[in-house]
Amino acid sequence: MRIGIDAHIIVRNHKRYDKRIALYTEQLITHLIDSDTKKEHTWVLFFDSRMKTTKKFERENVEIKHFPFIQYRQYLPVVYSHMLISSFLTAARLDVFHSPEGLIPFMYPGKIITTFHYVPRGKGEAGIFARTFMLGARVAFVQLCRRASRIIVNSNADKKILVETHKYSEKNIVVMEEDDLNQVDWGRRIKELKTLYAQVAKKK
Repeated sequence: MRIGIDAHIIVRNHKRYDKRIALYTEQLITHLIDSDTKKEHTWVLFFDSRMKTTKKFERENVEIKHFPFIQYRQYLPVVYSHMLISSFLTAARLDVFHSPEGLIPFMYPGKIITTFHYVPRGKGEAGIFARTFMLGARVAFVQLCRRASRIIVNSNADKKILVETHKYSEKNIVVMEEDDLNQVDWGRRIKELKTLYAQVAKKK
């Protein structure tokens, strides 16, 4: 499989940089690529164009890519911004794309898995969340969610909000708790994610 991982949140000067999410993403990527000792997959890592040092992620079966013009995104029309990101992902010919920080490019036609570290509690809050965190999207949060094949959340409470408030399909929600990054069972987590990637990649 060609598995794309969104890593742009790792760069410290990203406008939405969150130390905890960045650390989680970095650890997740490192464990994923190190676990693939038989090189069964190609890991395509998408970094912010300002991320200059990627040596720690370089492997024989890893492709390093940089999102183009990411630092100028705030000056671009929202639709054009989404078109750039989506076309860049499409060109990578991925079997599945996973964003560990909640990115859903709504023009991307491929299979998307996204991780929500935070789920909006109400419709008003969802509007702010979509505009602020999802590439400045002006489409409804519910519509964005429907673009994702699977959404990973941190708790059953978040799952309940997604289902009851935002009407997202319960069967497509996966709960993976991560309250303390120092206590994440990475062996189990990586196994769960690889199984999830395979399921979504095969989905028609």
